[in-house]
Amino acid sequence: MAEKRKISIRKILQVFVTLVVTTCCVVAMVSASKIEDTKHLTSVAVHIRNDKKYHFVAEHEIMDMAVNNRNIDVVHTPVSKLDIHAMEQVILANPWIANAQVYIDNERVLQMYITQRIPVVRLFQQNGNSCYLDTTLSTMPLSANNIYYTTVVTNVPELKNDSMGWAVKKQIVTLVRHIQADSFWNAQVSQVILDSDFTFELVPTLGDQRILFGDASGMNEKFNNLFVFYKNVLNRIGWDKYETLDVRYKDQVIALPSLPYHGPVDKAVDKMNWINSMVETEAANDAKDSVKAVVAKTNQAVAAKKAAAKQVQKPVIKAKPKADKKHPIAAKKKAGKPDKKKVATPANNNKTKTNDKNKKTGAPKYVYPAKKNQ
Repeated sequence: MAEKRKISIRKILQVFVTLVVTTCCVVAMVSASKIEDTKHLTSVAVHIRNDKKYHFVAEHEIMDMAVNNRNIDVVHTPVSKLDIHAMEQVILANPWIANAQVYIDNERVLQMYITQRIPVVRLFQQNGNSCYLDTTLSTMPLSANNIYYTTVVTNVPELKNDSMGWAVKKQIVTLVRHIQADSFWNAQVSQVILDSDFTFELVPTLGDQRILFGDASGMNEKFNNLFVFYKNVLNRIGWDKYETLDVRYKDQVIALPSLPYHGPVDKAVDKMNWINSMVETEAANDAKDSVKAVVAKTNQAVAAKKAAAKQVQKPVIKAKPKADKKHPIAAKKKAGKPDKKKVATPANNNKTKTNDKNKKTGAPKYVYPAKKNQ
């Protein structure tokens, strides 16, 4: 016969005590929760995480959406009657809000944490409307609180929330984010145009060219080819020589000249690449300009030397001799003035001439007799 098991009274007591304690705890918790549910909120706190940089949504707008517009008296409404989930859904209905968290903490404060959407591109649609797109391809209307400056895409059709619309939005955001990531292209590209075949055309800030970009595939190669063309061709030839730049084809940049520019006339040159001929023409013009600059500098140097020589060769002014008061005749001799006693008159000149003739011919001299005294 099997032995009878002894019943331990100690174990029975332990199980009974455990059940009683557990039941008491549950009852206490339920009663405590009922008591808390009957209490009211002390305050409401709204936190917008990225409000220092972006101001698309204000705190009073959050309060209006979650509390005021729903006719909720926060002070007199018990905590148990507040629908936290409904508050979150109402806040998330705002297109400018990306995330919302609403809860009540231990001090019975209604906490609201809001995250705003950050626009990436602004779209100008064909029907005249305008909106923003963010990285999640969500559409946001224009904000009354803030004007956000970003890359612009024009001629956009009305995009629906279907596969075609999502594909076009994805290409737009991908292209714009690539442009914004590069400092050069972010400054150079002022506008993006969406063509009817859903390809892109870039409008540059510097230059009047139409840049046919194609779709968003192979963006790195297209932008690299265009940058090399800017550096090696446009900087040497000029930014006004081309009307259209096409980078849609692989490893190529097709440049169409503008109408005022005429290509080479020589047949031998015409068979060559006309871009090389343009480069040679510009190089020759640069050489001529350098020669003209050298000639102008030499002419300026010669003119400067002549002016300096004229300034050095000044006329020497001789001082007049001072007259000697003690000996006026000697002073006049020093000054170069002839003596009045020795100045020859016309009569004296005739006498000297006759005397010279008499000396030559040996004629006798006539002496006039003196008058007798009466």
